[in-house]
Amino acid sequence: MPILWRYLLFSYLRVFFLSVGSFVGVLFVLRFKDIARFAALSADGMKTTLFILYQFPHILPIALPISALIASFLLFQRLSRSHELTALRASGVGLFSSIAPLLWISLFLSLANFSICASLAPYCRRETKTLLYRKTSVNPLVLLQRQQLAKIRNTYLDLDVQEEGQRAKDFICITYNENNERLNLIKAQKLSIEKDELLGKQTAILSHLPGNEAEGFDCTLLENQKTMSTSAPLLSLALKKKRPNMEANALSLQALFLQMKEGPKQERLARIEALRRYSLSAAVFSFTFLGCAFGIQMGRNPRKTPLLYAASWTLLVLISYFLGKGLKAFPIAATMAFLLPHPLLWLASVTRLHALNEGKS
Repeated sequence: MPILWRYLLFSYLRVFFLSVGSFVGVLFVLRFKDIARFAALSADGMKTTLFILYQFPHILPIALPISALIASFLLFQRLSRSHELTALRASGVGLFSSIAPLLWISLFLSLANFSICASLAPYCRRETKTLLYRKTSVNPLVLLQRQQLAKIRNTYLDLDVQEEGQRAKDFICITYNENNERLNLIKAQKLSIEKDELLGKQTAILSHLPGNEAEGFDCTLLENQKTMSTSAPLLSLALKKKRPNMEANALSLQALFLQMKEGPKQERLARIEALRRYSLSAAVFSFTFLGCAFGIQMGRNPRKTPLLYAASWTLLVLISYFLGKGLKAFPIAATMAFLLPHPLLWLASVTRLHALNEGKS
């Protein structure tokens, strides 16, 4: 490998991995509350470690393209300001030859990003949901707090969960009984989990008794209990839903291809999800190309215009990406949103490099 290639690749990869590490650190800070809650619920160091590791591939498909843009832009900006790029051009090394090693390594990184998007990220997303569901579904207080995990219909719940799901106070449950078309009330001052038992203090139950409707009044039953207890696992089993359904973003690429054969709707969703992953994978190469083209600055007085152009193109690609995710009902529009920005970005980069070669920038 030529010395110039080694120099450029080392400078590029150094900033690239530093940026990726920064994104991973930001993700860890943002997800720290969820990680701490899972650690308190699990009490298993190995599973907690797995839960933490499963969070990293969620951000890598987006962190890699942004890091590639930052690394390539900063590298050629530094080469321009230190006049190293001018020396290279004076020695016969053209602009396209200078960016060639970065384009080759970006193709390799695009393949790595495709592997993450196709298999690793969906696997980690499935395992994260499985770990979270298994650990939260054994605690009825967590199920009651996160009503999306429980199969509770026509019910109003209010409770103050404390100590990571081990205790709760001021519990109020109002549920509608479809058999007698009446409301039932359950209230408890304190709830706590002790081993496999759910303990309650100062509980009250207000329910309906069958009566003579012709008399024009309802018969109610009010029961007060100083303490009560019930099996926490059995209550969780009665409350929790079935295993959560896996969305398209949690399926591997092979599973998406199989889903395309299940019907028109499944085919549309699977195809859009596959296009999303292709777009993210190509973004590493596209953003590297963009950073190289607009990071070069000619003249003694560097301008901020190339930086604004690079930021505008990056914003356009990101907006198109998120727009494509929201256009699941319009497959043609979603396809254009995912794929069209990349050729436009390549064209803009090539046009910029040609202008620099001709001294027009």
